[in-house]
Amino acid sequence: MFAGSPAPIQTLVPVVTLTDQQPGAGQLAGAALSDSQSGGARFAAALAAMTDGVAGAVNAADHSAALLAAGKGDVEAAAIARAKADVALEIASVAASRVSAAMTALLQTQS
Repeated sequence: MFAGSPAPIQTLVPVVTLTDQQPGAGQLAGAALSDSQSGGARFAAALAAMTDGVAGAVNAADHSAALLAAGKGDVEAAAIARAKADVALEIASVAASRVSAAMTALLQTQS
């Protein structure tokens, strides 16, 4: 990337597609999942993909900051990379909070 060029946009969260629900016909776009995986395994794969995306955004921001500190980087690229990492972390934080709240509500109904 050269100075002044827009930063590439990446997908941080895998896109979930809904299809006709037939037994064992679950599908998650962007992840290689077999039809034999359970709902829990698909959820775990989606969570792992999101975590990997967040980690990639943070690593890209760290690399960009290191280049800037070494005098070889671009301030604009470093700022954009850090902003992308911040947004990715915020999305992951909100998702974790919602899953936690849903689990709490589910466990309260069980007791």
